[in-house]
Amino acid sequence: MISLRIVIVSLIIIGLAVILISIFSGIQEESSIEKVEFECTPEFWKNNLELWQVLDVDYNADFDETFGSDYFEPNITLKQAINLEGPGLNHLASSGVAAYLDSIVNPYADVEILRENVHDNHIHALDAFISLCTENMEK
Repeated sequence: MISLRIVIVSLIIIGLAVILISIFSGIQEESSIEKVEFECTPEFWKNNLELWQVLDVDYNADFDETFGSDYFEPNITLKQAINLEGPGLNHLASSGVAAYLDSIVNPYADVEILRENVHDNHIHALDAFISLCTENMEK
């Protein structure tokens, strides 16, 4: 009977230790993201892929699926989209992914509205969002 109590107490202690480690890890992740000097440009996001994981965004996710669109055949990933250069659809994809990531970080932005702007090909709204974001970061 004593050995059963020891086993139960041991399991409880191990369970509490796992919970405390999980809580501590979550606190460390939050504080580490707060220390990041975010920028709003596609260049920033393509050079900081590790931050995508902190935001719980998979850079291998399908661009069209993420934005509810059907722009690319064959399909491209968010990582491929942020690396596109040039005008037109390439600009929409690169700026759209950057604005989407910015909207996740920015507490005043609406992620769904940014997704809709990409879906509806409102490149000027995306550029204005990135510009405004950049101006606010410089202050």
